[in-house]
Amino acid sequence: MDKQIKTILVEDESIYRKCLTNYLKNRPQFEVLGDFSDGITAIEYIKNHPDIDVVLLDLYLDSINGLEVTNKILAIAPTANILILSREEDPDIILNILKNGAKGFINKDAPMEELLVGIEALANGKSFFSSNISGQLIPSLTDIKKKEKGHAIKTIITKRELQILEYLFKELTNKEIAEKLFISPRTVDTHKRNLRKKLNVKNSVGLVKYYLDFYKNKATG
Repeated sequence: MDKQIKTILVEDESIYRKCLTNYLKNRPQFEVLGDFSDGITAIEYIKNHPDIDVVLLDLYLDSINGLEVTNKILAIAPTANILILSREEDPDIILNILKNGAKGFINKDAPMEELLVGIEALANGKSFFSSNISGQLIPSLTDIKKKEKGHAIKTIITKRELQILEYLFKELTNKEIAEKLFISPRTVDTHKRNLRKKLNVKNSVGLVKYYLDFYKNKATG
């Protein structure tokens, strides 16, 4: 990328924010437009300066949740790329970040060099995840492409949902699945209902067929 990457930082840990801001300002490929300690101030700034390439956003802010900030930023600056900063490692939470429009995730303990790679990846239209959590996302994030109204879409299956599918394939009942996963049969049923909606199938037979197709594609892909 020839032009500078326009970046802002939203982070309530003051020492981390200042260190990161100074680090980026000393790199010629970045133009740091501002750093903010709370999401509300950042949102107000972006209203007047929507031409931003990458927003580095703390997931857990005191004033307003990082996911709420993501939604509000994308509403006023839809071309902005959100890179979440956090020490969170739960893959389901990270997948929820994706569903809310973020394009990447960086662990705050990751090397600065990895952060630079992540920012540049997002600025070039790609996604990026810290190396220490990307492996956990492999069984959870599947690039299963479907056709809907002539457009390819991405379906996100969590690790727990994949476990449900596996046990359905093995013909376990809701009660048996619940015992295996230490959850209630009602929770199992909720997962199955969500899966049917995600995968656009009518019943458990459709879910099993999806499971078979998934592993057949994985084996030949």
